[in-house]
Amino acid sequence: MVITFIAPALAAGPTLDWTYQVGQPGRGGAYISASPVYNNGMLYVCSFDGIVYAIHAQSGVPQWKFKAGATVLATPMFRDDTLYVGTANGMFYAIETFSGTEKWRFKAAGNVDSTPLIMNGIVLVGSDDGHIYALKPSDGEEILNVSVGSGVSTALEGYDHVVYASTADGRVVAIDPSFGKVKWSVNVGERAYSPLAHDGYLYLGTYDGSIISMEVYQGSVAWKSHVGGQVISRPEYYDGNIYVGSWDGNLYAFNATNGEMAWKFSTGGPIKASPFIDKAKGIIYVGSGDRCLYAVDARYGLQYWKFQADSPVYSTPIMVDDKLYFSSYGTSSGGGTVYSLTLPASVALATPTPGPTATPTPTVAPSEEPIVATYKPSPTPSQAWCPVPGLLGASVVGVLAIVTRRRRR
Repeated sequence: MVITFIAPALAAGPTLDWTYQVGQPGRGGAYISASPVYNNGMLYVCSFDGIVYAIHAQSGVPQWKFKAGATVLATPMFRDDTLYVGTANGMFYAIETFSGTEKWRFKAAGNVDSTPLIMNGIVLVGSDDGHIYALKPSDGEEILNVSVGSGVSTALEGYDHVVYASTADGRVVAIDPSFGKVKWSVNVGERAYSPLAHDGYLYLGTYDGSIISMEVYQGSVAWKSHVGGQVISRPEYYDGNIYVGSWDGNLYAFNATNGEMAWKFSTGGPIKASPFIDKAKGIIYVGSGDRCLYAVDARYGLQYWKFQADSPVYSTPIMVDDKLYFSSYGTSSGGGTVYSLTLPASVALATPTPGPTATPTPTVAPSEEPIVATYKPSPTPSQAWCPVPGLLGASVVGVLAIVTRRRRR
């Protein structure tokens, strides 16, 4: 069954609150690929310039800076007034968040470009040296380390007291952190990236453009689908679907049970970071290399609005109340920029326009012409879900055509 919609050409866009550019004015190199972290009114942002920035979330005013001394690629982890940050020279820091002072440091034998995991009161972090380290959160003392045979530079995942990691040589490994042993190891492709665990399954992408579902207990592959480019970010789950972006510029929705594609949404550049999903409203926020941040309807893959930044958006946004925070990557002449947006009180589907405008603006005027989008539903859709918040109030003419046909597979 194919359902055709004419989307209304209306869009309630966000309002720009403030921006803060990291690095030194006029000097490049302070790129941002790590996603911001929020806690208790503060944003924590890491940069290629080796500095961790604490920024007041309401005003955008920096509170302190911590010099890590080397590039920070991965998103840090926050727990109990402590920020855990890894660097490209193998140093792993615990930073006290009120003052920005160092609590302790741990030195690995390789780069620490992996987002750490805190599980069962232990800090776990992967390294390019092929090990996963278990550390005491109080002082950073090494409890044990597990060799996985190849570098770990993506986020760790925890599920049912087991740690899951993807490796540079294309394997997914399951580790029992209590005994420091590898439970199983499965080769999945050219290079594996951050896994997501949900309801007994792992979901992950690979460098060769595969999306894979594996059961968590033995690592057997449940299904494998393909996209048109590399998948280097962690998928996200919502309402029966797996959502993931690709270097081919598309955001994809796959049925979590069988891997069939429900829809794809096209942007004008590569998608290198995970989307953020507002599960209360069914809205996906995703950044793209075309310098835009998009708000997309999760059920049908249609656009609400887009906001243009000053450079590519290669980090995952975060939402706090009615605010959305995200970072742009930066340019050769300037560092990445942190943005604070106030989200609209209500939204209606907008007409996507091909490519960003020349001048950055927090509200993008929609096209006057409606678009026709095609949706192929998942085999098990939710009957009670309302796909378009605020759609009934829009002055539009909706055309609904249903075409049913048999197809032999």
